[in-house]
Amino acid sequence: MSMAEDETMDARAAAALIDQTHERTRDALQIRVSPVYTAWGVAWLVGLGAMWLSVRGQQPYRGPSAASAALLGLLILAAIAVTMVVVIRRTRGVEGGSAVQGRIYGLSWPVGFAALFAIEGALSSYGASGKVLGVVGAAGPLLVTGLIYVVAAAIWLDWSMFSLGTWLALVAAAGAWTGPVTVLLVEALAGGGGFLLAAALLARRRRP
Repeated sequence: MSMAEDETMDARAAAALIDQTHERTRDALQIRVSPVYTAWGVAWLVGLGAMWLSVRGQQPYRGPSAASAALLGLLILAAIAVTMVVVIRRTRGVEGGSAVQGRIYGLSWPVGFAALFAIEGALSSYGASGKVLGVVGAAGPLLVTGLIYVVAAAIWLDWSMFSLGTWLALVAAAGAWTGPVTVLLVEALAGGGGFLLAAALLARRRRP
């Protein structure tokens, strides 16, 4: 066997090893998203659903009750915590750029929502109407979530994650046009329901 053939075989073996390592790393970082999706599905379905119940039939519109807003905030924090715990556990022991990607992904959640809540506070301080704040408060969190999933899909080359992120962004955009009351119901059912459906499908796919 010639030296050139040896080098070719070595190159192929190295490429195969790189592919195997990539697949193992991706599997390690391919977060078992069923519990994550479930946490977010419950957050949107219950949290936004409670807010919708608090504003349904309001004449004139006064905005969601403090209790329902606090419930949504707590559920979002819980979903963020579940996401970060799952990501940290899956990336523990994994080194290199992939581990950094996982950690950055986990941190993107509190960063994104902190920025959104700051923007909502600014809108309120500059006199935005209750209806505007209602639309932003309902559509904004779902939009942030959807965009994070779209970016995460590019990191892990996951089309299912991209599809869910795109769906959430579309739901947020379409729901915003339905007004401060109906948007809550749309985001709760289409957003939360989308998460729960995705969680069920992924859990079913993982069954032996």
